[in-house]
Amino acid sequence: MIAMPIVLPMVVLMARRKRLTDNPNARKIQNRPVAVMGGTVIMLVVCISSIVINVFYDLSGLFPVMCVMMILYIFGMLDDNIGLSWRFKLLMQLFAILLLFFGGNYGVNSLYGLFGLEDLPVWAACLLTLYAGLLLLNAVNFADGIDGLASGLGVLAGAVMGYWNVRHGFTTQAILSFTIVGAMSSFFVFNVFSERYKMYMGDSGSLVLGLFIFMTACPDSYYAAEKTFLVDRYFVSFLVALLSAMIFDLFRVVIVRVLKGKSPFAPDRTHLHHVYVDAGMNHLLATNNILLQNIAVLIVWYFTAVTGMNVALQFCIVIFAGVVFIWWPYFYLDYIKNKNVSRYIKLCRRCERYSKRLDVFGGWIRRILDGRRKQIISHSIK
Repeated sequence: MIAMPIVLPMVVLMARRKRLTDNPNARKIQNRPVAVMGGTVIMLVVCISSIVINVFYDLSGLFPVMCVMMILYIFGMLDDNIGLSWRFKLLMQLFAILLLFFGGNYGVNSLYGLFGLEDLPVWAACLLTLYAGLLLLNAVNFADGIDGLASGLGVLAGAVMGYWNVRHGFTTQAILSFTIVGAMSSFFVFNVFSERYKMYMGDSGSLVLGLFIFMTACPDSYYAAEKTFLVDRYFVSFLVALLSAMIFDLFRVVIVRVLKGKSPFAPDRTHLHHVYVDAGMNHLLATNNILLQNIAVLIVWYFTAVTGMNVALQFCIVIFAGVVFIWWPYFYLDYIKNKNVSRYIKLCRRCERYSKRLDVFGGWIRRILDGRRKQIISHSIK
């Protein structure tokens, strides 16, 4: 976290000089070019943090992970700058997940009693790992649509999984989790509040973030642990609840696209964050709403877990909670937009008022971040 505020402004300057930016178009929200080097910043911070931490704790076991992360980063950078076909990106993601499964022993080897399933055969574990990995990598990528959303969800996932790893004594996993929290917290602040140092995560950043979350939440690493904590029995539903904002929005978008006869990978503005922005929310308000919806699903999980409910029934309730909290706002806004225009206009005005209040708060932070360096940056860009 200490390295991020130092590294990020330097990378932003380099990206602008080399014109490595994301330019506005009809589908995108920004109205000016923004640097797309988030993956570079995350990689630098992770490498710096790993070198420092390795002095006090042996992280040599992360070598396979760092190799896979570098592969994803390189192809993500290529996609950000020259564009790659979705088929090639899909194959690249499959290859990276298989490397983790066979080379790093990161995989979904058990369902912890869900639907009566415990240990899985290797072929089933491999298939489920591929599915879970692809789901998470693309869910994070889909969430990277407005300022602060992907990084905010990354902070939430990293903090919760960091606490879980500490409780179970998994030091390496805890280090990875809190590395996510540190890097994403600083990235969130600059991405949301700064004008001069604003940067997008891009595919390189979202893929690396998705890989980190997948590793820290990988059930295989916990299978040997003594199952004494509440979350152990409901581990699968816990992960669904923790990542609900990303995965449920992904499922809805893909389903809607397929029903309309479009490709699941065809870009559009049907994500929940797009709907919120179109309703008058600024990026910070939309991000806060989605984070609160995710936390609401986590709260449902907690209260259903403490009752000692049947694992399968509890899983179904968490799925229902995800549908209600993540899907319902989209369909409600879409309905009143088409059926009750006056109510939709009133809602938009209310969202705009709340957004202006947040803008005042954001202005204070922006002045702190940009400060006196504003003129220096302007001169350097020229």
